[in-house]
Amino acid sequence: MRGHIKQRSKGSWSIVLDLGRDPSTGKRKQQWVTVRGTKKEAESKLAELQHQLNTGEFVKSSKLTVREFLTQWFQDYVKTNARAAAAEGYKIIFERHLIPSLGGIALAQLQPSHIQGYYARALREGRCDGKGGLAARTVVNPEC
Repeated sequence: MRGHIKQRSKGSWSIVLDLGRDPSTGKRKQQWVTVRGTKKEAESKLAELQHQLNTGEFVKSSKLTVREFLTQWFQDYVKTNARAAAAEGYKIIFERHLIPSLGGIALAQLQPSHIQGYYARALREGRCDGKGGLAARTVVNPEC
């Protein structure tokens, strides 16, 4: 079993997920999730989270924003693995398009609806000169 439930108070439950051990320290890693409602609802949420763990869909909750993630990814991955021209292209896309639209959202809270909203805004009003929207292909591969 990769998790269990503890009652905190009447109508409040804590789910404790076992995320394994940290390879560098050997310490046990856990994620605590609070569920308000019945024990049955908490058990259902536990089953859902365990399924996410087993399928690799689980994202540990944190306060990391999309802006912070993109900045970190750019520094740690793009700069070391991409050609200079490609890295510059990524940087322009981040700074002009993604960060202004999605940068303030917590990464763990990012939903498909946020991305769809970004695409819709870019199609309507995404040009860098402010004179209308971008073509569908450009929204996927911004050039300005």
